[in-house]
Amino acid sequence: MKSIRHLPIKGQLFYFAAVSLLGLLTSKEHPVVYGLLFLLCLTFLQKVKKLQVSFLLLLTGCYMIFTAAGYYESVNFKTVYNGSEKSFVILFEDGIKVEGDLLLAYGKSLPNNEKLFIKYRVKSNHEKNTIQNLLVPGMACTASGTLISPSSATNPNAFDYRKYLERNEISWLLEVGQLTLNTCHKRSENILTALKGFRQQEVARIENMLPEETSALAAALIFGERILFNPETERSYQKIGIVHLLAISGLHVSLLIGMLFFIFIRLGVTKEKTELILMAFLPLYSVITGLAPPVVRAAVMLLILIGSRHLSVRTTPLDAISTAFMIMAFFQPAIIYDTGFQLSYTVSFSLVLSAPIILKSFTSFVKQTAAASFISQISSVPILITSFHEVSVISVFANLFFVPLFSFVLLPLLLLSYIFLVVLGAIPTFYLTSLEAVIHHVNLLAAWIAELPMSTLIIGKFEPAILILAILLIPTFFYKWEGYMSNNSRTPLWLYTLPLIPLLMQILWPFFSPNGQIVFLDVGQGDSIFIQLPYNQGNYLIDTGGVMSFTKEDWQQRRSTYDPGEKIVVPFLKSEGVRTLDKLILTHGDADHIGGAVALLNEINVKQVIMPNGTERSELEKQIISIVQKQGTEIGTAKVGNGWHTKSGDFMVLNPIKSYEDRNDGSIVLLASIGGKRWLFTGDLGFEGEKSVEENINGLDIDVLKVGHHGSKYSTSETFLSKIKPEYAIISSGKNNRYGHPSGEVLEKLKGRGVQIFRTDEDGAIIYKFYGNTGTFELQSP
Repeated sequence: MKSIRHLPIKGQLFYFAAVSLLGLLTSKEHPVVYGLLFLLCLTFLQKVKKLQVSFLLLLTGCYMIFTAAGYYESVNFKTVYNGSEKSFVILFEDGIKVEGDLLLAYGKSLPNNEKLFIKYRVKSNHEKNTIQNLLVPGMACTASGTLISPSSATNPNAFDYRKYLERNEISWLLEVGQLTLNTCHKRSENILTALKGFRQQEVARIENMLPEETSALAAALIFGERILFNPETERSYQKIGIVHLLAISGLHVSLLIGMLFFIFIRLGVTKEKTELILMAFLPLYSVITGLAPPVVRAAVMLLILIGSRHLSVRTTPLDAISTAFMIMAFFQPAIIYDTGFQLSYTVSFSLVLSAPIILKSFTSFVKQTAAASFISQISSVPILITSFHEVSVISVFANLFFVPLFSFVLLPLLLLSYIFLVVLGAIPTFYLTSLEAVIHHVNLLAAWIAELPMSTLIIGKFEPAILILAILLIPTFFYKWEGYMSNNSRTPLWLYTLPLIPLLMQILWPFFSPNGQIVFLDVGQGDSIFIQLPYNQGNYLIDTGGVMSFTKEDWQQRRSTYDPGEKIVVPFLKSEGVRTLDKLILTHGDADHIGGAVALLNEINVKQVIMPNGTERSELEKQIISIVQKQGTEIGTAKVGNGWHTKSGDFMVLNPIKSYEDRNDGSIVLLASIGGKRWLFTGDLGFEGEKSVEENINGLDIDVLKVGHHGSKYSTSETFLSKIKPEYAIISSGKNNRYGHPSGEVLEKLKGRGVQIFRTDEDGAIIYKFYGNTGTFELQSP
């Protein structure tokens, strides 16, 4: 057997990166599944690739090391708290953000050094200014507050915040009640906290000294901080597939290093000394840009490539990226779950593997850019669909224009502006005005393109079998494409459809699915109910959730307010592959029922909006009507006795019967026969509205009651319950809401009748899945 130093490893570290990933997944996910997959890979490498047994033994050793690393991280993570503690000394470490009246930060509790996520409601403008000037990484302060165990996802397919924090070794959210600022002192003075403090200070300088849109882009491209960005602008970039340009990417790092290399050489610094300077600079740059996975990846790769050249050791780009992957994954195993990490390495591996044949075959810059964008888009599809449930249709074309614009125009201009700002303390007004105008028009262009029909295609969450097919077909496509390119053969058009097959299958899936569902989403203190009929016969949404707005002072205003429609309802619909709602039923004008409609109408196509009949509309209703009219969407008025029929269900409007003084009593009440059960959806119906329905509607014996007005004591009367005789009651209310919903009286009434109660505040989303006339309830327990 050859000695290890003579083994043919050079150029084959990709295999080690692959088995290191399998090792981590073995310890963190399904040991049997990924263990068998590793054995299959070894068999393939021996039988097909004819790799030596000694090389396979090295791969096995690598697999075992990373399996152990993943296991060690999992068992080593534990908390020292039981949740009853109230007093803390907090060492602020990173992510210190003050927006409006809210302070958010990552820190550690001293002296045990347990990581915490910190949230504090700032009490005054003076305190806000003090915090902004005082709190920097390395600062320690005493505080009192409550430890809260983070909640798991309470809605289907939603982002699981508890898992996210656990993967960052955080067990608790600390809701600070009192932050004692006069106790704050510098506790940690090391290079890491100094660099993080420098980053925070410079982002604040940019925000204060540059115009709004220029400062947002400068903070993003120079320091990797996107908090200054307008959410609508950021969404436009996301819809056209160029949101990666708002983060510091590997391309940005390479361009910066290239510029610095050129400057140092022009200044007369030798090549060897320049390389050493750059190698020292890269780790520092990674920290001051927020240690984002794409930046760290690019920095580690460049360190390996520059270092190997400096040591006269030949290293391929594939070896460099494989080594970078293993280094990052070994020291932080949970990073494999980070979407930025996944996208960065998936795209980078695809481009590196494609470069020798596919990219090299395109001679012009435009064609190479288009090919690189196409490769990036196709290779990232499984991750994009899994994470965001949609893809940009025009991404390749948008990148052709925006990548050169950002890389060779805006980035150099912003770097130059920042240098002037640091050196001179100010920038000429005419220059800033011109730059702001350019960036403003770039943002407008992105917004205009994002509004083009079909700029983004909603796919929905991949079915497991379809996801596996996508993972298999995409590499097959690249392998076949590379084969045609290497033989100088013309690539047949049918080959380009290969990676699109899983997308088409997922799009068509609802049309062939015999299953339906009714989902009572957990939108906090509000209502939102999704009804999906089998074979795509109908997609209906009753209310959109929302939050009540309260008057705030200017210093309390945030760049973006929390909107359940935007954060919960729209992502859920996209995860279900809903591109069009047949009917959006807005029961009445209260914000907690229709506040999310604006965000929904901007993202999801709606065929018809149904609203209650009434002469007096709330301001929110008027805004929604204006948007609907501009979009050309049909507006229907709910009238008693009207309804619609499908093969899988019947729907009938039972209210509003008349005009009511209380808007709640004028809620649309909908009777539905779906999945073998009769359902009554009541909005915020109160006693008076219930009485009208009792007196005017016969045959109201139902199975499932959506309890009116979130279980308020002014709804769900005894006579109404006697009339409808429900077996199940579903209450949509927010956890620890200020109104005390649901009322104890209502709960006692329901329990006294033997009604089974489901509550979104305790059970999360309540899901009824049915096939034909049979179905079962499922709970998305937090």
